[in-house]
Amino acid sequence: MRHEQISVKEALSSGESYHLWVLLRFLIVTSLLLALAACGTNTEVEGNANTSGEETNKYTGPAPKTTEVQTFKREFWDLLSAEDRCGRCHVSGGESSDYAFVDLADVNNAYTQATTLTNDQGEPLVNLNDPGSSRVVLRVAEGHNCWVDNPDVCSAIVKGYIENWAGGVSSSASAGRTIELSAPDIVAPGASRNFPDTAQTNDPASFEKTIYPILVANCSGCHADTSATPQSPFFANADVDSAYEAAKSKIHLDIPENSRFVSRIQGLHNCWTADCQADAAEMLQAIQQFSGGIELTQIDPQLVTSKAMSFGTAILASGGSRYEDNQIALWEFKTGTGNTAFDTSGIEPAMDLTFSGPVSWVLGYGIDIAAGGKAQASTESSSKLEDLITLTGAYSIEAWIIPGNVTQENARIVSYSAGDNARNFSMSQTLYNYEFLNRSSKTGAAGRESLMTNDDDEDLQSSLQHVVMTFDAVNGRRIYVNGVFTDDEDADAVKGGSLVDWNDTYAFVLGNEVSGDHPWSGKLRMVAIHNSVLTDEQITQNYEVGVGQKYFMLFSVADVINIPETYVLFEVEQYDNTAYLFNKPRFISLNADFTPAANIPVKGMRIGVNGREAVSGQAFGNINVNINATDYTANGQPLSRLGTVIAVQKGPESDEFFLTFELLGNQTNVRVEAEPVAPVAAPDPAPASDIGVKTFDEINATMSAVTGVPVTNTTVATTFETYKQQLPSVENISAFLSSHQMGVAQMAMSYCNVLVNTNKAFFNGFDFNQPASTAFDATSKNQIISPLLVGLMNLDVATPANNLLTQPDDQEIADLLGAANTNVLEAYLDDPSTADIDESQYESLITTMTQCLPGCNTTTRTEEIVKAVCAATLGSALMVIQ
Repeated sequence: MRHEQISVKEALSSGESYHLWVLLRFLIVTSLLLALAACGTNTEVEGNANTSGEETNKYTGPAPKTTEVQTFKREFWDLLSAEDRCGRCHVSGGESSDYAFVDLADVNNAYTQATTLTNDQGEPLVNLNDPGSSRVVLRVAEGHNCWVDNPDVCSAIVKGYIENWAGGVSSSASAGRTIELSAPDIVAPGASRNFPDTAQTNDPASFEKTIYPILVANCSGCHADTSATPQSPFFANADVDSAYEAAKSKIHLDIPENSRFVSRIQGLHNCWTADCQADAAEMLQAIQQFSGGIELTQIDPQLVTSKAMSFGTAILASGGSRYEDNQIALWEFKTGTGNTAFDTSGIEPAMDLTFSGPVSWVLGYGIDIAAGGKAQASTESSSKLEDLITLTGAYSIEAWIIPGNVTQENARIVSYSAGDNARNFSMSQTLYNYEFLNRSSKTGAAGRESLMTNDDDEDLQSSLQHVVMTFDAVNGRRIYVNGVFTDDEDADAVKGGSLVDWNDTYAFVLGNEVSGDHPWSGKLRMVAIHNSVLTDEQITQNYEVGVGQKYFMLFSVADVINIPETYVLFEVEQYDNTAYLFNKPRFISLNADFTPAANIPVKGMRIGVNGREAVSGQAFGNINVNINATDYTANGQPLSRLGTVIAVQKGPESDEFFLTFELLGNQTNVRVEAEPVAPVAAPDPAPASDIGVKTFDEINATMSAVTGVPVTNTTVATTFETYKQQLPSVENISAFLSSHQMGVAQMAMSYCNVLVNTNKAFFNGFDFNQPASTAFDATSKNQIISPLLVGLMNLDVATPANNLLTQPDDQEIADLLGAANTNVLEAYLDDPSTADIDESQYESLITTMTQCLPGCNTTTRTEEIVKAVCAATLGSALMVIQ
């Protein structure tokens, strides 16, 4: 990952650059203070507080003897030798000097201890081949000296240090985290309890009558979506059905004492009396009553089954081989509870994000941000972005995103700003486009003009996408979607520039602007910031790795085919809160010398969950493959290129999976498929409407035909390109939205503006030289309205019988646009009882717009009124409906 020799430039782009920058700031501030003191000034100098924790202990011992020790020092020792990490105890003369892996006196001794020591069980202190199994990682995960509230976060950070250390001594420049397959525990699929379909029954053992009352009484202050401080999951909602779905993953039906509800209370979380253990016992009793009322589901003895797997026995595959060399902030959203998403990059200060508004967790790593929600770091911790990125003059924003829809405009997905008019950078959504704003020496404080993906490409879709935005002083901004460059580089109007004007007092935020006025809705599965430009190869590498809580599940079939160490391997992912994704099954042996001696038939494979085959999602039921020496490789033999989705039942902590086969080796289970139920007659389709709406191209053509302004006119063509995606794309009137009408209004105003400015003769001799107070009498109003109605309604004035029977009455429309008798209107406004006037007259558009202050009684106002009447007519249902 890194070269053996580290240059100054590499040092500044690595994790230790923050410490160099802090030192540089200290020297500058110190020099200024001395200079000011020498001048006899009373000026006070205020510096930024150090929020990065205690500084690493200053090293004065022998230099590293080898490049391997130098890598160890840079990636591990420097980051853990501070006193608030491991430097208080795990040093020579410390409380745990037998394990002096951050020895302050001699880094070479620390390296030796870190790479050779084991505990009494033979577990290595540090395992470079499998960082997650390192004892130092496991100890921190147990809560030992964790420097934040969540031990899993400390564990992930230390594991990342070891991964970077391991990568630093690798010969591959693109090597990242690696995944090693190992044999799981062999467990037979067992009988299991499954959740009832509903929470509400008359059974006293139902969820509604056992667990739910405790949750509502004691947890609704936080775990309800109506709470003043809502925290997902919402298992204490007023709606018992939604609460039931949220609670399932926290209940262990087969071993109630292992339920998350019980362990959290035992851990002193939100006890409702002074005795937490008594509260936990009350919850346990309720879960036991609930689970005791559920009958066991027994395995059908006729099935040919594999051994069982669960997420607890699977091999975590998340993040394998990601490129992370210059990563300075990382949110993988693994916590799953609470109001904080932790920065696990290991680069201090940690930019932990605090949730506000509607933000909830997604199973399998992720957060779901509804409109108005956001996740924001403090300005102090956010300053590390300005510190480290301005050192290199380059950066990359990387995110796995699921936009909530494709109708959002100016919606901020990722932003480092003080509001809409002051930012360092932003990743934004506008309809089908990704938008990149960056402040440089060539832009103003808002970072505009933005770089936008091409409208016609529709790069942004409401599906899981890997998005990377990069910037450097030479190439400017670039956008990649799903590993592919969008080719919008030439559209960067302010290419290049320096980042000298970036502001370190701004805050980093997801899902909105800091000011809260540009909300975005959707899911984020991972976000990372790098202080370098990721290359095309590195972006492709990270895209192919994927995202989310992925596992390798090795289903043993050795006892079925009588061949040791043989498995069916699945890639399994917690797809969302309701489903698992089973993908890319292959037959494999963990014996590196294995070659099939004879064909092994595999037919009709299905996935079982908790003692029974899943009802749906059986995409592998048609498999009919022979495992053979020709197709088998060191990576196994693929069984299918398909994937399938299986419903979550008990939750990832409790669900047990197994495989069944119609034929595996010489064992067979003959399946007799039930006769399909004859389909009932299809119901009559809903009657189709006799009317529809014009689509975007028809709207454009109609407005051009009515006004005579060509569609090629620069002004209207630009407006059309801007709002084309906001206009109707189908003729179904029930699909017409308010956002469509806003797009129609923009188009109408553009056409009418050009019409009045370039072709006043269109309005039958109307006198534009009169002020608004005298320009509009009955005749002149007709000069404006008549040509518009004739064009829109195809009116045959000479022969009214030729007009459509279902179209609106033209006189009624004319009255709405311009009242026939202004004097009557004025009398009515003075005293409604003295004038007989209908509603259409006193709500007329022209008359209303002429009632303005004396200062607007000008010929300019006259033109504005004509444009408004034109736009109101052209953008109305007269034009849209067909």
